[in-house]
Amino acid sequence: MKIQEKVKDLVEVRHYKGLRDFHADPTATLESYCFTDETASLMAAWLDSASSIGPGRGRSLALAGYRGVGKSHFLATFGSILALPELRSKIPNPHVSVATQGLLRRHYPLLNVRRGSQETLIEELKTAISASIGPEAVLGAESVTTLLERAAARSGDVPLVIIVDTAHDRINRVARNDGDDLAEMSSFASENNAVLAVALDDDIAGADGSNSAIVRAFNIDFLDQQHLFKVVNSFIFPKNNQKLALIEEIYAYFSRVVPNFRWSSQRFVSLYPLHPGILDVAPYVRLFVQDFALLGFAAEAGERILGRPATSLIAFDEVFDNAEAGLRKIQDLEDAFSAYDRLNSEVVSKVPVMQRLQAKLILKALLLLSLNGRGATVEEICASMMIYDEADSTKALESVNGIIRLFADALPDDISSYSEEGVGVLYSFRANAKESANSVLDEAIGRTDQVVALDVLRKLLQERYPDLTLTAAPDNPGLLSSESIAVWRGGQRRGRFYVALDENGLESILSQEDSLDWRATLDLGGVLLPRGLPKVAHDCVLWQPDQLRKDEIDTLLRYHVLQTETDLIETFGDQHRALLHSQRVAAVNIAERVFLTNGNLVINGFDFNFTEEAIASQSVSGLISAMLDPMFETQYPEHPVFQRTLGLREVASSITDFFDPAKAGLDETQELAAAFLVPLGLAAEQGGTIVPINGERLDGLPFIRSVTDYLDASSDGQVEISKIYQCLKQQPFGFVREAQHLILASLVADRRIEFVTTRGDRINSRSLDLKIVWGDIVGIARPAVSERAVVSNIRWAQLLTGVDADLTGSRGSEEVVAALSAWLEEWNAANLLNRFDKVPDALVNTKTWLDASFVKKTLGRVVDALSHLTAGTFGLDQALSDIADAFSHSEVEFEKSVASLGRIEMFLSSVAVRQRVVGYTTPSGVVNDSRANDTKRALLACLSESVRDPGSARNRETGYLWDGFRTQYRDSFAREHLNIMRSHELQEKFDSIRRTDIWWEFESLSEIPQLRTQNWHYAVKLIDSMAELDCGFESEKGLEHRAGCICGFDISRVAEWEAITDRIWMHVTTGHNSIRETIVRDLEWLLVRTPDVSGVFESSGDFEAFKSLVNGLRSDEPRRLSKAEIDLLRLMYHKFGGLTGRHTGSVHEPTSHLQNESKFVETEVGEPVAV
Repeated sequence: MKIQEKVKDLVEVRHYKGLRDFHADPTATLESYCFTDETASLMAAWLDSASSIGPGRGRSLALAGYRGVGKSHFLATFGSILALPELRSKIPNPHVSVATQGLLRRHYPLLNVRRGSQETLIEELKTAISASIGPEAVLGAESVTTLLERAAARSGDVPLVIIVDTAHDRINRVARNDGDDLAEMSSFASENNAVLAVALDDDIAGADGSNSAIVRAFNIDFLDQQHLFKVVNSFIFPKNNQKLALIEEIYAYFSRVVPNFRWSSQRFVSLYPLHPGILDVAPYVRLFVQDFALLGFAAEAGERILGRPATSLIAFDEVFDNAEAGLRKIQDLEDAFSAYDRLNSEVVSKVPVMQRLQAKLILKALLLLSLNGRGATVEEICASMMIYDEADSTKALESVNGIIRLFADALPDDISSYSEEGVGVLYSFRANAKESANSVLDEAIGRTDQVVALDVLRKLLQERYPDLTLTAAPDNPGLLSSESIAVWRGGQRRGRFYVALDENGLESILSQEDSLDWRATLDLGGVLLPRGLPKVAHDCVLWQPDQLRKDEIDTLLRYHVLQTETDLIETFGDQHRALLHSQRVAAVNIAERVFLTNGNLVINGFDFNFTEEAIASQSVSGLISAMLDPMFETQYPEHPVFQRTLGLREVASSITDFFDPAKAGLDETQELAAAFLVPLGLAAEQGGTIVPINGERLDGLPFIRSVTDYLDASSDGQVEISKIYQCLKQQPFGFVREAQHLILASLVADRRIEFVTTRGDRINSRSLDLKIVWGDIVGIARPAVSERAVVSNIRWAQLLTGVDADLTGSRGSEEVVAALSAWLEEWNAANLLNRFDKVPDALVNTKTWLDASFVKKTLGRVVDALSHLTAGTFGLDQALSDIADAFSHSEVEFEKSVASLGRIEMFLSSVAVRQRVVGYTTPSGVVNDSRANDTKRALLACLSESVRDPGSARNRETGYLWDGFRTQYRDSFAREHLNIMRSHELQEKFDSIRRTDIWWEFESLSEIPQLRTQNWHYAVKLIDSMAELDCGFESEKGLEHRAGCICGFDISRVAEWEAITDRIWMHVTTGHNSIRETIVRDLEWLLVRTPDVSGVFESSGDFEAFKSLVNGLRSDEPRRLSKAEIDLLRLMYHKFGGLTGRHTGSVHEPTSHLQNESKFVETEVGEPVAV
């Protein structure tokens, strides 16, 4: 296959930072965890379990799976989320993030128990408690229960979290039985406020053997290896979508030319460019080399392969090179590596040059594939190392077989060959001086009944599908069953899945239960004995697995004895775990072949092979949903297609909200209606909003007529609900139970029927906003309240409009319709309910909210009825009938609704006033008028009370106070504004400051950068503020609408304005004194530094002026500096400022003076300078 693309053109290789100790850094553990759909759902389920625990309601969770599949990382992430709530916001997966919302926002006390770190589990538990709680908690405690009781006592009311996982740095397998201790921990957790999570490694995964107590005590989840496919595909090697077709072509090419290239297309595409077989061998490498991490290896190898042709794969030889150093340290592999080295040096070196590289690859593959305790065939070695011949695949097999024969002939005692029926000859390196594992296992399975293989397959099937909870029939142990659902067109079709262990089990499946939509039977007993098509009920789907081969039966039995016979653990030692794992992998592959790859479903006499979607499903529900689609399509062609799955929650929300006028317009309610009610024909869009259909449109639906026909045929107008259910599930619609509930609720909402409960009570349209317990509904009946006479309709028209007309005539009806239309227009113009919905929740109390809800339920329905009337979809009688129903035909209810509406109007009026008042008073500040301030406090108190308890008297009081406050505030503000913003006194004081000698000298000296102080900056800032004291705006006019003037005058700062000139003068005098002190110190320092300064000056006159200045400043009587003296100072600072700054801190300088000086002498950019 010749293609131009490189690997880098097809995939992107992303860096992956592997962690050795997942408990060392919880943040890194969470950030590095790669969530897939499976692990996200599993993590959410575990977090939900942790959210629901409490005293006496603890949980025990366990996670099983192959080595290296990610159990430890999952458990550490779970513990980090519970123990550190601050990390929950960093969770990238939205499903998991939502699940954390049910947890306490507190730090859960966490115990990390590391199996294998000490001699016993109790010692390991003590270490965990000491590290988390303190060593004093374990003193004197010698039992699991006592230790956990002390830990729980220290955790208070927060649940205790216990994580039990194998220590990452252990060297050998944990060869001890911890099943009983773990069961005791589980018992404590279930009876207390605790959650226990355990990783079932190969040390304790043999649940049928010595650790069988685990099965009874824990809820075990299985982390399938296929999860790694998605991790690699999404996080390590994301693909270029435009190149997926090319990857499929590469797969097709390898499938054609590589012998025994048995992996699926889905697996190849997900893992590319990683060889799909590496996931099979990685767990065995991990059994021996704890540091081997598949994801980290893949990311590193991917970087090296980017520039290679697209047909290149990361093959087994790179796995061997990565793990070789670690494998060589394993004592049990010493003989194997000794043989490997001899073959490499003595045999490979003698192979022809053209085949030498191939021989090295074969040798590496042979040792790597020997780790499973089984070995590999020639075909498997070819496929693992991608050894093939495009022209003739048999040539590659012959070449590889010849090289392996060379190895076997050179070292017959080190290379084992074993023939397995249906598989071929398996080659492997022999283990250290151990008795042949195959011989021992063959002897063990010879003592085992073949029927055991059925039990193994059943358990593997339940591990594959966690939702398959099989229980035996009380009268027939040969028949197991489990309830399940099939999702089709969004409906959940309930059914039952049977597993028949023998022919008696098949015959016992009788007619279908009325409550079921489907049945499926797995003929498990047929895998052992050949037989024709079993006889099952005509309405039952038959799952017919393929028959087991002899070698497959032996493999299943080997897996069984390795799990159950404890003496084999002693016989094989550390080799036992490799054997158990390899047999499990083989057993899982057998189960997949028998049940899925070569199995089929028999539906109505036709065989159907399992689709890729069904095979990839991780639940029985998903498998059945994919396979029964054709059957449902044929039986129920008229069933609507829902946009998403319809469940109990969706039904409850649709009924309580959609048929409530107050909630029908909510976005979530409209989404539910569009997804379910519109496809059923029970709702339609009107004016951009989905509304229920009623009247003749509802009667036009054929399934509605079926229900009404039942009622018409009933003598007492009442029908059992079971008959209605059976009626609605018939062809061609076949409605599921949830859809039936929506249909019946629509009839109740339209007042066609009422529900009858077990107590004989009635549920009518007014009660649909309450939660309906469907188990209490036993029947349906016509409404107990008969239609009202015409005179009642006239009364409702009078109550609403005041029009008294005869409805029997067309003219009277027209008058009533016109009056009702005018009422509707007035209602819409007032827009009261929409205005109420916009009020902030903080202003709405319970009483007001109840008033609004009552108005929406009553007058809201009136509005709906009149909208239909004006749109022509309702007649006058029907509209008035709906109005009567809205008030339960009670004028008292009508009067209550009108009273509630009046209170809502008062409330909205109070809110409007409050918004105006708050907008005015918030920036108003405190004025120099006690009356205005007192009025403001009274106004705000009255305003809060008017919103809490609206009323006309309260609103009038608020209005009086509001008017009084504005008047008082306006007068006070205008007076203060005039006194400050147009103040001649302040301007005169400022002018007098500027006429002083001190100001002139302060201003002149501050022009020298080295003498400019903070007092100068403060004074300048205050002077700039003085420039604002010139507002000519008439503030009284603006105060009608805002509590201030356009000039920004703040009335609360009047005292600051009045004292502004005093503050300016304070900064001027303080700054002036500071500058003079600075000049004296600097001149004294200059004379010390340069005794003869006469050479500095350009003329003798300047030197004389300098001496006069120094003497004048030294005198006790300060005098005013002249302009010439200030110019002289400016010259001196200009000449000496930089020079002295460079010599700061020398032995001739007065250091203490420089340090003090640097605190207040600043340059223009704020840098301290010593002059």
